[in-house]
Amino acid sequence: MSDVVYVTSDDEQTFTAEFCAVEYTFKKGETTALPMAAARHIFGCGDNDKMPYLIRLGWVRLNTEYEKGLERLAKIEFSAEPPSKGRSLPSAVGVVPLHVEKRAGGKANPRAA
Repeated sequence: MSDVVYVTSDDEQTFTAEFCAVEYTFKKGETTALPMAAARHIFGCGDNDKMPYLIRLGWVRLNTEYEKGLERLAKIEFSAEPPSKGRSLPSAVGVVPLHVEKRAGGKANPRAA
C-alpha cells in the first residue's frame, strides 16, 4: 500500500486536524495528500472502531451521536491514487508555518525550526 493517501471531503463544514505538528485542512471538494500514518491517526484508517477518532475530530461527544459521526465520516473519500482531472491538491500541502514567539516587549521573534 502507498505511503500517501489522498483524502477528498464532501462534508459541508471545513475542518482541520493535526498530526506530527502539521495541520491539515479539509475543505469540501478539495483533495489533500497526507501520509498514511496521518490518515490512521486522524480518521482511523484500517481500524474498525472509529469512536476514538470521531471524538478526536470533535464530531462525537456522546454514544448517542456515534451514528451521526459515522455519517459525517462517510462523506470523506480515501484514495491511493492522485485526484482525477478537475480536482487539484491545495498548493500548501505539507507546508508548516513558521512558529512565532512574542517577547516581553510585544515584538514578534521568528524562531528557527
